[in-house]
Amino acid sequence: MKKEIMYLFLICIVAIPLFWFGNLMNPSPGSSSGNGNPAIIIMAILLLLFLTMVYLLVKIINNYSLKSSVSIFVILIISVHLIVSFLYQRNSFLNHKEVLANAYEEQFGYVDWTHIDQITSFLSMHINAQYFNLNTYFMFITLAILISLILSFFPQIRRLQFVN
Repeated sequence: MKKEIMYLFLICIVAIPLFWFGNLMNPSPGSSSGNGNPAIIIMAILLLLFLTMVYLLVKIINNYSLKSSVSIFVILIISVHLIVSFLYQRNSFLNHKEVLANAYEEQFGYVDWTHIDQITSFLSMHINAQYFNLNTYFMFITLAILISLILSFFPQIRRLQFVN
């Protein structure tokens, strides 16, 4: 079990520079972003790390039989954390959209909201800082814990024999 805990700790440490580097890939407001978003590669790596974290956490949780009341309490606390974090992130995104609109207005004299909406779409490079920051790093970790706790409630998963 020490090996799983060590791998879990290592994943958390490896994710920090990935989030930091993804944040650095955000162009400054008013500048062009070029073609494509190289942070998509970081997203793919983080997805693999996330799935590995969930696997390791389920394995650890199943090894240490947690009381249902403790699990439910932790699930509730993490759910509250994720809701507050999501609301904070949404507010941050809307503020960032306003910053981009102000930079566009300073540069061209008017705001083209169609353009602003396009550069703040899902995979746009202009919102990398919205995906890769300290808040989303903690959301990344707590969501893995939440999913692992929920999965551990299912008897089929609890009985799973993991290969060492």
